[in-house]
Amino acid sequence: MKAPIRTLLLPCLLGSVFTAGDAMAHPHVWVSVKSEIVMDAMSVSAVKHVWTFDEAFSAFAIQGLDEDGDGTYSREELQPLAQVNVESLSEYAFFTDLYEKGAPDSDEAIFSEPVDYWLTLDKGVLTLHFTLPVLEAAKAKVDASKEVILDVYDPSFFVDFSFANDSPITLANAGAGCSVAVKQAEALDDDTMGLLAQIPADQRELPDDLMQMTATMANQVFLTCK
Repeated sequence: MKAPIRTLLLPCLLGSVFTAGDAMAHPHVWVSVKSEIVMDAMSVSAVKHVWTFDEAFSAFAIQGLDEDGDGTYSREELQPLAQVNVESLSEYAFFTDLYEKGAPDSDEAIFSEPVDYWLTLDKGVLTLHFTLPVLEAAKAKVDASKEVILDVYDPSFFVDFSFANDSPITLANAGAGCSVAVKQAEALDDDTMGLLAQIPADQRELPDDLMQMTATMANQVFLTCK
């Protein structure tokens, strides 16, 4: 792997891209999310994510990747960065949770390794495309009596995820009676934001009391089928 890829892991950023003089509070990275829920009969077989990063992170991440010096970044030039990002996401459960409503909490893996991943750069912002296949044993099933929920968030609030305003969720291979409802994460109050502002830039994990507040920041999709 070439040297320019050095610290370009999204979830392992850990504040290393910021100098000690940066008074930057949580969050450090902003991501706009679009997702496609892929169904197989009455169960979810995969989640396809499209994550668009903020301009500041994008500018940092592409440093040194224009190998031919033509001022543009091809999909091939960005592919090593895409690979580093998706390979590291498993440590953080891909910032994605999928479960049947009311099911007991479980530490079992839900997704297999990401596939069909690549990066694009448009108007100065990076967009990561990747697919998360659902493990056979973890497939969430939906019917008239069951609701399936998809969460996308970082409970430590190091990365601020939010669903895109335009068509954030689509369904593939879904039955005619299936539909989704989207719930954006609620904004944190000023007091909580003030506490987050005091967290050092090189500290990813939050104190327990703050984690209890930010852990409610999930962006949620509710999938139902009649």
